[in-house]
Amino acid sequence: MEKILKYSLVALLGISVAMIFWAVFTTPEDPTVENATAVGAYLYWGYFLMGAAIVAALVGAGMDLLKKPEGIKGALISVVAVVAIIVIAYVIANGHDYQIVDLGNQGYFERKATVISDTCLIIFYVAMAGAVISAIYSAVTDALK
Repeated sequence: MEKILKYSLVALLGISVAMIFWAVFTTPEDPTVENATAVGAYLYWGYFLMGAAIVAALVGAGMDLLKKPEGIKGALISVVAVVAIIVIAYVIANGHDYQIVDLGNQGYFERKATVISDTCLIIFYVAMAGAVISAIYSAVTDALK
């Protein structure tokens, strides 16, 4: 099973690198060109990889919980914390009244797109702050041992 996973990950990485080269070297320099096929295909490939990663994470977590049922409490607490962060970020983003300029269409982005992007940014900031705090905590506890 591990060999299959290892080879499939190498194949996905190879496809991703090939698509990056395709997108970089075949995309027209003229920004008014509407048909940027390589970039569009690469975006869809990114969506596929994101979906595959989410499914793999959920399946892996589910299998781990089946093997070790004592970890269900911690998993539920983690899920509740993640959902709470997403809801709080959405409420904060929905409370902002600014508009983001859409230079391509000489107007403004829709409110829904603005709220979604702002929510994603807030979630990213919280995740980065958590990563920094975890790294500092880990370094301090290792130094004190």
